[in-house]
Amino acid sequence: MGCGNSKVEQENKDVRPRRQNSQQQESTNVNCDHSKLVKPNEKVDLDIKVEDRDIESDHEECVAPESESPNTLVDQFVDDVLDGVLEKISKDTNQSSNSDGNPSQNEQQGNNGKEVDKTDVLGEVQDKPNSSCDDKNVPKIVNTSSETVIDTSKPAQGLSGDKFKQAVSLCSSLVSAEELYKACGENVISLTLNRALPQHINLTTLLNKLTCLQELDLSNNNLGPHGFRLVTLSLCHNQNIIKLNLANNHTDTNSAKSLGKLLSRNRTLMWLDLSGNYLGKDYFSRCVGPALKINNILKTLIMSSIGSTDLKVFADNVRSNTGLLELDCSHNQLQDSGYFVKGMTDWLKSGDCQLTSLNLRNMEIIETAFETLKTAFSQGTPNTSLKTLDISGNKMASHKDLVSIITNCVTFSQITNLNVADTSFIANSSVNRDENPSTQKFTLTCLNMSNCSLTDETAVALAAVFKSCDLGQLNLSNNPNLTMAGFKLLLNNQTSVTRLTLGANNFTNFVDLLGYTTKLDYLNLRKAKISMADIGRLSGSIHHGSVSTLVLDGLKIAGSEALATLFEDSGSTSKLTALSLSSCSLNNTDLQYIGQAIKTGLPLAMLKLSANRISDPGVADLVASLKERSNPPLCLLDLSNNNICVEGAKSLATLFEREDMSLQTLNVSHNSIEPEGIQCLVRFINRSSLSVLYVNYQKATYEEHDMEKVYQVIAENMGYGKIESVEQAKGMCQLPDTRRVPTIIHLEGLGGYPGELGCALDCSGITTDYINRKLPHLTFFYAAQLSAALRGQENCCLTNEEWIEIIGSEQESPSWLQLADMRSKAVYLSMLPAVVTAQKLEGTLEMEADCNVMEVYLMKDPLTQKNNGIGWVLMSDEDSVKRATDYFDSGQANMFSQPFKLSSVPVQVDDDKMTEKEAKARADMDARLRERQVDDAEQRQLISRLYHESQERHAYRLAHPAYADGRIW
Repeated sequence: MGCGNSKVEQENKDVRPRRQNSQQQESTNVNCDHSKLVKPNEKVDLDIKVEDRDIESDHEECVAPESESPNTLVDQFVDDVLDGVLEKISKDTNQSSNSDGNPSQNEQQGNNGKEVDKTDVLGEVQDKPNSSCDDKNVPKIVNTSSETVIDTSKPAQGLSGDKFKQAVSLCSSLVSAEELYKACGENVISLTLNRALPQHINLTTLLNKLTCLQELDLSNNNLGPHGFRLVTLSLCHNQNIIKLNLANNHTDTNSAKSLGKLLSRNRTLMWLDLSGNYLGKDYFSRCVGPALKINNILKTLIMSSIGSTDLKVFADNVRSNTGLLELDCSHNQLQDSGYFVKGMTDWLKSGDCQLTSLNLRNMEIIETAFETLKTAFSQGTPNTSLKTLDISGNKMASHKDLVSIITNCVTFSQITNLNVADTSFIANSSVNRDENPSTQKFTLTCLNMSNCSLTDETAVALAAVFKSCDLGQLNLSNNPNLTMAGFKLLLNNQTSVTRLTLGANNFTNFVDLLGYTTKLDYLNLRKAKISMADIGRLSGSIHHGSVSTLVLDGLKIAGSEALATLFEDSGSTSKLTALSLSSCSLNNTDLQYIGQAIKTGLPLAMLKLSANRISDPGVADLVASLKERSNPPLCLLDLSNNNICVEGAKSLATLFEREDMSLQTLNVSHNSIEPEGIQCLVRFINRSSLSVLYVNYQKATYEEHDMEKVYQVIAENMGYGKIESVEQAKGMCQLPDTRRVPTIIHLEGLGGYPGELGCALDCSGITTDYINRKLPHLTFFYAAQLSAALRGQENCCLTNEEWIEIIGSEQESPSWLQLADMRSKAVYLSMLPAVVTAQKLEGTLEMEADCNVMEVYLMKDPLTQKNNGIGWVLMSDEDSVKRATDYFDSGQANMFSQPFKLSSVPVQVDDDKMTEKEAKARADMDARLRERQVDDAEQRQLISRLYHESQERHAYRLAHPAYADGRIW
């Protein structure tokens, strides 16, 4: 809710009278999410995508856009690969690819200590320098309030940290709380809670045992504005957390105020992600801007997609900041981008600016603002700190401006990573070539110019600049107007390029281009227009050259000789370790060429064959090829979205009977595998090399008893034994002793109710259809437990001022929230359907949850006057609150087939100074009670009057037959 809209809030509430009912529901548990492990600087990159039905044009390499969020399964699948699968490749396969003793350009460059992004629209694994804060690059800081030194250069987590992440991932309602508490170790510095813990595990107790906790990830929980403010205010004086992720938590405008307080008062927080939260058009700027003026501790701020259209105050204040290293303002459509860019430019030109990464992607930056930005990278500019700049997705006047800003960034700065992808132009104009190019070597190593409408004329001008650069990564995808002559100009003298993305372009004699890149390690030709003969001629580069990763997605090579030619010279001397052939219409015959190459020693560690026409015979041939090799290096196999049935699944299962098999991740989702095939696969989880299995969304029909067998196998493999009674087993089992980290099984989308055992097993590591019945995210109840732990309290205790800021003004929330005896009878609801009414909600809680409801208060958006999905309910007694929470825990809380979140309000407020407000709140409640009594009396009178009128008409009809049969009107 925006600032200044409080006057209309009194009209927004929807109050309903009290009714009574009784019925009790049983409870189940919420589960926590798997803590994703992302390893930076991995050598092998490959598109991992479950479905290819939404493939877009091939652009994006340096930085992936946050607004184009990938499929959740794709995110998890790529994370699984980066967690463990590539570890074997880095040890074994990369030794042969770098046998000359010289590391590749990627290894030399690294990522400046940054994390690797998951996927972009290409499905590639990308370097995203502005998305994280690496502890290795963060210096020690001193807490100015207590003069205690905080060592943020702590080494990466050891084995106990990994074990704890695995424990959280697999902590279902069957696991004992004490088992999870025992998993806490001194080396555990990170906690990810994208899902709630089971109900019997106290979050406050868990956090108190994590004495060395420094990183907290609460993203994607839809906490709601009240839970969000509760957590941020609790962190104001916390001295331990240095990295905080609060992305995608369904906030509102007023939450920006608590963020301003957090950044003004906290003296340890160094990394903060707020992306995906609506924080107002200008209120965020007015609250956070002044805080950053005095906060020089924060090193990374990610504020992508927060709904800001005015960042003037932010720009005015941040220019005084001397501590910030990474800033991501992307995907905020500014109304006055010129003023903001002028502020950023002045900051970069100041001698105190320490910024190393700046993301201005898709901010509606106008063409004139780029003229201002160029001055930050001109001769005499003192800025030497900026290494990464993303200005993609904006609009320039012409290609002349594009060439000019690239030239300035290359010539007069220390930028190593530049992204200008998806740039649009107002008009076409001639581009002049620099007749006196510099001979000095510049620092630019990564350049993304995908979807920039490049022409040969532009290439001529850029070629003069590129002569002074040693590019390591270059993305020229989706520039169909660029001819072979233009590509040759841009690649000329670029012998150091290791990653080259050229998808969605037109090529003739493509192999001629590869002669310019002698160190090429990664080649992406996704959806490029290239002849089958040229594809076959790639054989020399991948089998006798340096290419280790090849992406040919979207090339219709089925039935041609291209695959046969491509793999005819393959063998153990080949350096190809990752191959992606998604959406190539491959059939079983085409798969034989790959199988033959594997037999002859092709060292593939990652193979993607999704979205093709492969059926059971093709899978059987591929399995036979793998079996003929001893110690096959294949770690990841993606066969999703094909025509695989039960026999294909059985063939794949036989792979894991061998002890020398390295296959860790298998994706067979979106096929037609029947229950018997799923059972064959899951029985090898935790009993072989298989640790990550995707069998979700099958086209076959699954009954509840079929899934019960699958869940029993999983329970036994996890060490729970045979579960006879789920209720008796809850909270009694030990943590699974898994062979590998991570262990992930996806079983959602198989239809029907997962049954008691499926619900009990459901957690972030083992996902079932239970998430369709109960939202697994953190609720206000867990936010209160987090608040208590962050404050060092046993229970959540707040001051009066903090509580008022959390619930909002009297016009924004019910006044009875200020009364201690009423808060204990309050219920907080979020993620409600937009069409819900107070009557419907009251009836649901009374009829289905057996609650005695006194009042329902639905919050509305101040601008649209529509429900914002949040509400407060006052019960007549605390037993009704317990029945309501049991109703939610049992997975029955849904309305119009949409589940919603519900929790109690376990907070204690210092009410000593609330005497006047308490009196006003009670008077307000008495007034509303009198109004309800009057309304009830009027309703009873109306019902009585209508009843008597109906009776009179009935009596008249009996007394006058002619009136009854219609002869008299």
